[in-house]
Amino acid sequence: MPRHIPDRGADADADQTGTTSPVTAGTVVASTFEEQAPALPNEMADLRRKLTRWLGEFPLGPDSKHDITLATYEALSNVAAHAYPDGHGWARLQATRSGDALTVTVTDTGCGIPATRRPQPGLRTSGGRGLLLIEKVADRSDINTGDHGTEIRMTWHPAALRTECRT
Repeated sequence: MPRHIPDRGADADADQTGTTSPVTAGTVVASTFEEQAPALPNEMADLRRKLTRWLGEFPLGPDSKHDITLATYEALSNVAAHAYPDGHGWARLQATRSGDALTVTVTDTGCGIPATRRPQPGLRTSGGRGLLLIEKVADRSDINTGDHGTEIRMTWHPAALRTECRT
């Protein structure tokens, strides 16, 4: 059930549900992106490409765009590889730009991350490298996990957005 939610106020009736490319009205870019897909490797790669297109609408430098895309793909890859041992489930990708912050959230309703696999500060063998990479490249990352699934929220404050907000 792909969904792209433009932030257009009174123009909300003009929304094209199911649109995956950024929606612009003049110079206003949709501030919210949301898609859901089956938790399969090729679907996660497709979500990454869609997010990259949406990010392209913002004045981000290549390093910021790379960090956001890399961390997001790590989170999506974890959903495909670990969240659903039976192989059936969904991943939700949400991204929001608010002022000088970009927040990306990856959510699943899978089995959660076992305590033995969660990253622990200073301990490089506490599980996979994906969660450690996310922690390293995001300005802030939060993980909420349990039997209900996992939500990874990553936030960046790219210099280009801070500069844009001041003008």
